[in-house]
Amino acid sequence: MEEFLTLVEIQLGRDHYLIDGDIIDKFILPLEATGVYDAPPYIEGMVRWNEEMIPAINVAPLLGMDRAGGAERRRTMIIPAGKVAETALAVSVDQVDQVRKISQADVMPIDISSCQGIEDYVKGIVRLQEGGEQIVLLYLNMEKMLRELLKGKVARPVPDFYVWRWDMTAGSHAQ
Repeated sequence: MEEFLTLVEIQLGRDHYLIDGDIIDKFILPLEATGVYDAPPYIEGMVRWNEEMIPAINVAPLLGMDRAGGAERRRTMIIPAGKVAETALAVSVDQVDQVRKISQADVMPIDISSCQGIEDYVKGIVRLQEGGEQIVLLYLNMEKMLRELLKGKVARPVPDFYVWRWDMTAGSHAQ
């Protein structure tokens, strides 16, 4: 029996990508973020979601790109607690295009040299027929990307003021 993946087509900048849909709980309009002092560029701030404050993350800088213009099209993907991190996450993208069912056989390996700088975050490429033409999309490992981004931690010393703290123990295990 053929296995299918549920992949979400997102837009970051001008480019379209596929990510695993099983880590995403909801797609919502962007939430207002409270800034985080000394945070890296991919941390947009903290947002209120279901009565708790969670990190708002923009993965575009990790992929070496700027945001697309037009905030009216932006979306936030809510990733529930336990899927990638102990807390829920709000991941900001420029657009969510569609959810696709893709045969696992349609995911092809990619020449890593063509993904310079993001090779650790690419699972493969997917070729699709759409409107009589063939499109090729990179299939990103969003889970790995987010885990690596979150090696820092958000500390909350006083209400509505957040400071980014680096977790020096993450990834520094003895060999």
